[in-house]
Amino acid sequence: MTPQIQILVSRAAYDRWTGLLHQAAPDARWVTVAADGETSDPDPRPDVMWLSIDTFFDGTVTPMLELAMRSPTLRWAHSASAGVDAAFFGDLARQGVRLSTTHVNGISIAEYVMAQVLACYQPHGQWRADQSDHQWRRAEFREVIGTTWLVIGLGGIGAAVAERARAFGATTLGVRRNPTGRDPVDEIHGPAAIPSLVPRADVVVLAVPGSDQTSKLVDAEFLAAMKPGSILVNVARGSLVDEDALLTALDRGVPERAILDVFETEPLPADSRLWSHPSVVATAHTSAGGAGRHDRTARAFGENLRRYVAGAPIEHETAAADLAIAGAAWALPAGDPE
Repeated sequence: MTPQIQILVSRAAYDRWTGLLHQAAPDARWVTVAADGETSDPDPRPDVMWLSIDTFFDGTVTPMLELAMRSPTLRWAHSASAGVDAAFFGDLARQGVRLSTTHVNGISIAEYVMAQVLACYQPHGQWRADQSDHQWRRAEFREVIGTTWLVIGLGGIGAAVAERARAFGATTLGVRRNPTGRDPVDEIHGPAAIPSLVPRADVVVLAVPGSDQTSKLVDAEFLAAMKPGSILVNVARGSLVDEDALLTALDRGVPERAILDVFETEPLPADSRLWSHPSVVATAHTSAGGAGRHDRTARAFGENLRRYVAGAPIEHETAAADLAIAGAAWALPAGDPE
């Protein structure tokens, strides 16, 4: 007789998506974990673990990971995040646990990018002030059509940004290690071409995973190559940008603006100049905050769970080679998982 599969989930996620979860694995046994660490089973032995979005906000991720690290039965862990740079991924992989991630935040993040760039191009503050003062003043603004966007990293997030920029009439340049032939850009290039592409771009969007290869990708040399009037957007990882070099470049006026949703240290320290610099738009790792992402992540896990139970390949499984396996005990990612 095949043993009953046991699945570990947060209590909040189980209560919200009970029907979806049971439909995906009708014969499974579900074990829930509350934010205070209380489990519905005093001796859980999970085969599967789902780290849903809520776990990263209410603290449930801590007891779930602690349980996972000492579980001899865990075979597969699925995360609501898209990135795998948190150290706990490596720790799980060392235990032989299969890992998969979720790629549904492209919608939220791409809408954030477009909104922030449009807010830089259009004088929203002046318009609101004129309305408040009952003043009838006209103002010209910059258009996206005719601009050139460089999107570094064309996974789900970068592709979603490129699609929307093209819809506004921008020329899009994409950088990807392994082009698919279906990438939604006007030009596709490998990483080696970045130095030649940066001077062409009015908007540079960073959407590539954080890694040893991408650490400090945006350094003094990169920034010196940017166009006057250009905008740098980072919705990837704070490690991609040399923040001291960026502040120096912004003081000199190029790039004209930096839109930053991620930082080297999170939360961003209160005394950081990035909070108050007039050319910086700083937000609290919130670009993935679209309300629809919760249901999208649940459906993605449900589909993968159906595949796992059926013995079919799971989607977005992470290879050990993509993980920073070396490292100390697991550490939690800051903010909303991406």
